[in-house]
Amino acid sequence: MKTHIGGAALAACIILLTGCSGSTQAASTSPSATPTPTPTPTPTASVGQYASIIAENETAWRDYEDKIVDCALASIGTKPLDYAKRTACRFTVQTVTVTAKTAAREIRQLPKPPAEIDTLVTRTLSALDVIGKNDATTACKDTESDSCDAAETQVNGDIRLLTPVLDAWKPYTH
Repeated sequence: MKTHIGGAALAACIILLTGCSGSTQAASTSPSATPTPTPTPTPTASVGQYASIIAENETAWRDYEDKIVDCALASIGTKPLDYAKRTACRFTVQTVTVTAKTAAREIRQLPKPPAEIDTLVTRTLSALDVIGKNDATTACKDTESDSCDAAETQVNGDIRLLTPVLDAWKPYTH
């Protein structure tokens, strides 16, 4: 009888061991046992990447604003010099609208801005979008047209909204 009990005990141990080994396999294939992937961080652009776009265009935008009064006086003048200034102003307004549109596109192509400048980037895009939507390039094909005059007048007002934004960039661009 001892052999019979020993055999039964041995069989019970084998069954228990088999059951235990099966449960470890089940645990290793369960969803909770698989390692969770590490989330990939959202890429962030540096402050310098944003600031470089502003710095590249800031002088031209500020120069345009500085010459608004001269351009306005030239637009009502009748001398040949007034005509030359007026023509130059009309080409400059086209350049300002194109550079605003281009800068806004370049900013949007960058990854997410750092939290430090997130609000400033939003303000910048708002100001640039207003200028960039101006149709001066089309309207000023005829620099003497009323539509060109209207486009220039509109940019003259819109550029003034960009100046405080440019001032806010000074810690990053200077």
